[in-house]
Amino acid sequence: MKFITEMELRDLYKTGPFETYVLEPDTKITPGARQFLVDRRVALVQAQGSDSKTSKIDETSQTQVRENWCTLRLLGKMECIESLFILTATEFSHTGEAALSEEVMTLGKYFRNVRNAERKQIVPDNLQFWGLTAEEIKTRAENLKQSIDISEFYLGLENGKEIALLNHLRASLGEVEPALLETYWDEEKQICSRQDLIDRVNLIINILCIIMWKFSGGRKWKM
Repeated sequence: MKFITEMELRDLYKTGPFETYVLEPDTKITPGARQFLVDRRVALVQAQGSDSKTSKIDETSQTQVRENWCTLRLLGKMECIESLFILTATEFSHTGEAALSEEVMTLGKYFRNVRNAERKQIVPDNLQFWGLTAEEIKTRAENLKQSIDISEFYLGLENGKEIALLNHLRASLGEVEPALLETYWDEEKQICSRQDLIDRVNLIINILCIIMWKFSGGRKWKM
């Protein structure tokens, strides 16, 4: 099952505003994506799937194989992103951006905690950054997302490479939410059993958005 994320809808909306969004069969929408449509008064329509009956032979085993596949993909995605945190921090360290490198490494440790929490099936630790609460970070990031639009314009900036690396890390983290939803979606209850992991990942993304804004010349706020 595929999940449509807020990031995908935001990119699609940039190409041209729309009033209706059709959700294809075997496709669901993340809570953030649903709120994105609500905020823009976009109607969400569920497309009708085929009514043909599928064979029930080995249905249980097929479901189990699919769940195992989703788990493997999630683990591989999280391992790849953890390595991307280290690569990005190393790059910043070599270019003399020690403070930025330290912030990225700190976020990498938070993400590693999320990964360990998934593997051990425990609740991840609370995340604190800059002395701000999770709600304060979310509020600041939401106000900035509208102004962050990474394009070829940044190629000519002195710190363009650093901003591009941060944006790549942010975009890669955006792929974790649908992977978690695919793995832990409870069809009967229509909820994700590991929403706690999704919330932590989104918080890390919000922090990255703020770091990008600051590094691209944004005014500092009072901590």
